[in-house]
Amino acid sequence: MHDYAVLFVDLRVVSMKAALNKDFAYAMTPMKILSWPVGTWPLQDYNIFSAMRVIITSCLLLLMLTIVQSEMYLDSNDAEKNLDALVILSCGILAVSKVIRFRIRPAALILNFTSAVEDYNELRDDEKRVIVRKHAYMARVTSVSMIFFAYFSSILFITVPMLAEKEEKNVVNVTEESTSEYPIPSENVMALVKIPENLYFFVFIMEYLMLLFTSTGNLGSDSLFFGITFHLCGQVEILKLDFKRLKIESERTREHFNVLTRRHIYLINLANMLIDTISSILAMQLFTSCILICTSGLQLILALSIGNIVMVVKTFMVLTALMVQLFAYSYVGEYLRRQMEGIADSMYFCNWYDIPKSVTKDIIYVIMRAQEPVFLRAGQFLVVNMETYTSIIKTSMSYLSVLRVMVNG
Repeated sequence: MHDYAVLFVDLRVVSMKAALNKDFAYAMTPMKILSWPVGTWPLQDYNIFSAMRVIITSCLLLLMLTIVQSEMYLDSNDAEKNLDALVILSCGILAVSKVIRFRIRPAALILNFTSAVEDYNELRDDEKRVIVRKHAYMARVTSVSMIFFAYFSSILFITVPMLAEKEEKNVVNVTEESTSEYPIPSENVMALVKIPENLYFFVFIMEYLMLLFTSTGNLGSDSLFFGITFHLCGQVEILKLDFKRLKIESERTREHFNVLTRRHIYLINLANMLIDTISSILAMQLFTSCILICTSGLQLILALSIGNIVMVVKTFMVLTALMVQLFAYSYVGEYLRRQMEGIADSMYFCNWYDIPKSVTKDIIYVIMRAQEPVFLRAGQFLVVNMETYTSIIKTSMSYLSVLRVMVNG
């Protein structure tokens, strides 16, 4: 009978470990797929191979920025091409900034992801497992939404030149110059360096890879940040559950309470480290998002006015990707603040009236600390939340109205 009991316990432990491994893979695999190719995956070995991935990504992005900037200088009269160039240029700057930032200063991400590994190893409660799984699902939905629009936009940047080239073959009187021969605006640059025609397909593929690295470096890095932030919010929710379950035995209440308060301080420090990591880049992100929403909206209006369906679809996807990215940052900032402030509510609804008076006095300090909000900040001066999202959208629409009037006038 004893052997059967031991066997049952062993099988239960194995089953629990398998479930935890599945949960960990469910949460971390999407983030690893998006960050490992560009060398920013925090749990990787920081060796020469990971450094080479960062160098290759950075070189491709910098080359793309050079090409697009040179193209805008060589041909400043084509408004449609310059608007595309502005979008690519802004997204490329954000991508290379995030990749370099996450590589040069990875300490906050490494500590947060290492903590996440420990959280999964110590997860034993089914109710807590549901909470962690829910936040992993939230991270997945956010990542898939952003990456879908970004990659689909990259595909459209390839489709437009192909369709334009097909249309040119059906027109008798066409000029030798074309505004849409490559995925990124680069026709004049290629003519300047005299790229042979037999290398057209190679250049085409390289430029598409540049667009993919731009999407991965920009929105892929965002997915890495959102994923670990959602996990942190899940740990805060678990902490709230532990506070509500605070034991009322006089012998162990103090010890249990001290463990929970130390956990609270630890999670606050993790959150502040993440905020410091993304703060400077987030200021640039909000500024460029406001500009790109205006320019993409104007491009969408112009495409609708001339009936260019392909350009309408491409611009709409780019505009949607920008809106989704901005909404994701705002929602994550709002959610993180609410989760941290919820610690005070969980303390209030625990059985504090049955707890020893010495511990009850300390609960007041925990409530006071929890009421100090943990904000996601851009440049340490602008709070990023849903109110910020609404404000940026209103400002962008106002500028877009002015641009539309100027164009029509």
